[in-house]
Amino acid sequence: MSASLLFFIFSALVVLSLLLWASRPPKHRFTPGLDVFEALSQSRHCFRLAQVLQALRPEDTQYLQQIGQAALMQALRQQRRRIAQTYLDCLQEEFETLLEISRALAVMSPEVVGMEEMERWKLSLAFAANCAYVRWRLRLGLQPFSGFTLLSSMATDITRQLDAATSRIAEAAVRTTEGSRLGRGNIDGL
Repeated sequence: MSASLLFFIFSALVVLSLLLWASRPPKHRFTPGLDVFEALSQSRHCFRLAQVLQALRPEDTQYLQQIGQAALMQALRQQRRRIAQTYLDCLQEEFETLLEISRALAVMSPEVVGMEEMERWKLSLAFAANCAYVRWRLRLGLQPFSGFTLLSSMATDITRQLDAATSRIAEAAVRTTEGSRLGRGNIDGL
């Protein structure tokens, strides 16, 4: 086989896999209105980062090695890494939910939510890549502190953007309501 044929096959596989990934149904479907705002008001996993990072610190379990319980220390560290991986899964699911909320808000009020689909895709890709990096560091027993911090800040940033967007949507709704009420008052007063 020639190099150009191999490149063509590889390119076709990449395009096919991207099309399959893009055509998958979203995990969360939000109907415009209350569901979106209800999902935004739920508690966030990114606020529990400090506890997860504390559990991963080697100093937290070193006393077990000092008292001769090295096997217990290893088992505890392994269990804490599994918990951190579960936390990472929840954080990734939460981030995908936030992206889906931003899509729903963009449909509800496109002039307020300025995030484009390509920007959401880039954020999703960057988040997934960082999650994979942190997972491998956890599996190898390395300290993933900076990775968790980056993921948490990404989730916090999008949460703040969505909170600001919902505030602007609410303000626009109030202005519209007040404007229509004033208009009705002028018509009724004639």
